[in-house]
Amino acid sequence: MNSLRDNKKRLREEYRRRRDAFVGQLDIASRNLSFRRPPSPLARLIEPVQIVALYRSVGSEAPTERIIEYLTEIGVKIALPRVTEGDSLEFRLVAGTDMLVSGFKDIPEPDETCPLVDPDVIIAPLVAFDRSMKRLGQGGGYYDRIFEKHPDIPRIGLAWSVQEASDIPTEAHDVPLHMIVTECEIIE
Repeated sequence: MNSLRDNKKRLREEYRRRRDAFVGQLDIASRNLSFRRPPSPLARLIEPVQIVALYRSVGSEAPTERIIEYLTEIGVKIALPRVTEGDSLEFRLVAGTDMLVSGFKDIPEPDETCPLVDPDVIIAPLVAFDRSMKRLGQGGGYYDRIFEKHPDIPRIGLAWSVQEASDIPTEAHDVPLHMIVTECEIIE
């Protein structure tokens, strides 16, 4: 078991480096436009829903700003994650990213006054992924626990294409995604 966790740790380090290097060579316009209006399969999935949970991108993560703008334009409500004292994840409704406070590990998140909601779709960040929909996250298991709590909610990973691995090792608690969106393609 330790070797599996060590392998995942090495993969996280490698794919963070790849992601950082890739994003570092993009100009700001290219980076921001990469994830503008969602491509057709993703748009068909999110346009008819009421609430989409997604993250506020930090550093070299696949950017969510343009998707948030798009969802707001079409009238879909936005929920962002908040880490609770019990070391779990919850989603809270926000009217904009200006409602965020510095939270867990200084990541911007909604404060506890924002309404708690169950989303219709979850768009999750990731460090690496493979074609069988396995996701390597930051290592805290927050998204896996929320995926397990809401098994029927569509789970979408958002990533740069350089984050694709040939195979992601998994443990019993790891929950696969339903779709992965990169700047190049949608994997279903």
